[in-house]
Amino acid sequence: MFMESDNHTAEFYSGWLIITDNATRQTYPVQMHDTVTGRNITRKQFNDAVKGYGLDRACQTFRKLYATK
Repeated sequence: MFMESDNHTAEFYSGWLIITDNATRQTYPVQMHDTVTGRNITRKQFNDAVKGYGLDRACQTFRKLYATK
């Protein structure tokens, strides 16, 4: 899946959501797991956020959760 707006680009790769800030070209990899089942819930949570708030707002929120090196 690939989504793009003027400010952000979002795509999924091997269970990771990769958000790219188009202004700075900074990337933010995000992956979330359910605490009970251990399953990857990133795609569903992101899609729900995009439907509810739009791509830019969802990307801004998920950027705060990015994995550090």
